[in-house]
Amino acid sequence: MGSNLSLAFRRGQFSGKVQDMRPIAFALLLCCACGSQKHLVSARDLDFHQRAIVIDAHSDVTEAIFYEGYDFGVRHQDHNSDLPRMREGGLDAQFFSIFVHPESVDLHEFFPQSMKEIDAVEAMVAANSSKIAMARTADQIKANAFAGKASALLGVEGGHLLLPGTEDEQLQHLRDFAARGVRYLTLSWSSSSPIGGSTAEGEQEGLTPFGKRVVAEMEKLGIIIDLSHGSDPLLWDVIRLARKPLLLTHSSSRELSHAPRNASDAMLTAVARNGGAVCVDFSRTYLDDNFRKASQALLQKTKGMHPSEKQKLYAGTTLPAVPLSALVDHIDHLVRIAGVDHVCLGSDYDSAPLFPVGLEDVSKLPVLTEEMRKRGRSDEDIEKILGGNLLRVLAANEDH
Repeated sequence: MGSNLSLAFRRGQFSGKVQDMRPIAFALLLCCACGSQKHLVSARDLDFHQRAIVIDAHSDVTEAIFYEGYDFGVRHQDHNSDLPRMREGGLDAQFFSIFVHPESVDLHEFFPQSMKEIDAVEAMVAANSSKIAMARTADQIKANAFAGKASALLGVEGGHLLLPGTEDEQLQHLRDFAARGVRYLTLSWSSSSPIGGSTAEGEQEGLTPFGKRVVAEMEKLGIIIDLSHGSDPLLWDVIRLARKPLLLTHSSSRELSHAPRNASDAMLTAVARNGGAVCVDFSRTYLDDNFRKASQALLQKTKGMHPSEKQKLYAGTTLPAVPLSALVDHIDHLVRIAGVDHVCLGSDYDSAPLFPVGLEDVSKLPVLTEEMRKRGRSDEDIEKILGGNLLRVLAANEDH
């Protein structure tokens, strides 16, 4: 009872948010239609989910907003997220990934294009100001949720986006990102950056001398270190150096699925010692080896495509289904190895081509709470995984 009261106060029970979202009759259950399957969420779990602070550490919907003119403020049948579905799914805070594919534009456009993407996110928020607001801090996320608004946060995906320029000029770009509200930087993407190596390359580089300067500056600025996509040597170099909690914003367990971007048990233990967190990726590619192997040929064919093009191509295939239980298996493994204080959510929506059956878009998030409850997770544990752990890491990295 006390836990529920705490959640109600923090989310703003009397702000009208929950009541506006769910008429009393609808509160009896949530039926998420997913092809031929239906996932029923109990009234208790739906209510708990809607009152918890729910945060997603990684979505690439920014690409659709910027390149395709995707109207995030209205409901769509395509893509994986928009404001109406965020509201239905009880998602309070979304990190919008700022990403420029290194093969899509000239190197000299990396940083300028990134700033334009930030402009696009801010314009989307301004156009929907009654429903969503920019946020930089854990307290701002809580305040927005209390007021019945979602929060938009910024994460830059790939250290290559500090280019062009000398090392000092790139560090200034990092400061410029901080000034615009960027809260994390993924040190490398699927190719090495001036900071260090990537999981996608055979000869994996660790943290460069310049990378050490970047990490030190990030910790001064309050920008969280994100090691998803980073090579194993890069991760270990950074773990030894980092003084503040870091993140893997969209990675799962390598023990359960041997994708290089996933974290080994030794890595999970090291991240826990650092005080950071690993945000489980919802993509079938990182949850299930059978799917990853079956989709390799298609993966090569779709390299360089915008996510929306990629998803359309995958939709016409017959690749192995991956159940929601596989995602929760990864959560359980992360909790078992790293501890419940070091697990979070990083959906990879609007980037990955396919997601677990039952979790195809952001509106379906309550089924994840239901499934964790079925595995015996307590209210406190679920609250941490849904968003509490990310709030803690954010606060620990704030520039005081």
